[in-house]
Amino acid sequence: MWIAAAAVFLLGVAAGGVGAVWLGARALRTRLQAGPEAWPAQSERIIGRIQADLTRALALTPEETARVEAILRESAGNRRAIRMRAFAQTRMELRAAIRKIAAGLPPEKRDEFHRVFARRYERLGLQPPSPTLPAADETTP
Repeated sequence: MWIAAAAVFLLGVAAGGVGAVWLGARALRTRLQAGPEAWPAQSERIIGRIQADLTRALALTPEETARVEAILRESAGNRRAIRMRAFAQTRMELRAAIRKIAAGLPPEKRDEFHRVFARRYERLGLQPPSPTLPAADETTP
């Protein structure tokens, strides 16, 4: 009897683990497909939490609350601009690395290399890098 209970328990753990990995991969894929333009909701939540915490902890007046909110919103805009630049630079760096690796491979292995990376990108729902365009000329994430 205890063997059956242990088997059910282990199957439950395995199913939970698989489900968690699948949901995590799905969330990551969705976020990558949307790009950094779709991420401001997180900044809004952070602004709201910090503002509420400070208002409550420091008993801020309405004027102080408004100043805090303005500073937090300005900071959120600055962080968004940083994320956009970092996202673009990271994309270009990865694509440049892919091209360097491909250039160092013998011609008979290059096509398969590009297929391998294309599959990786497609699994994430992204446009794979072009084997012929320079990294700076590509506009897709």
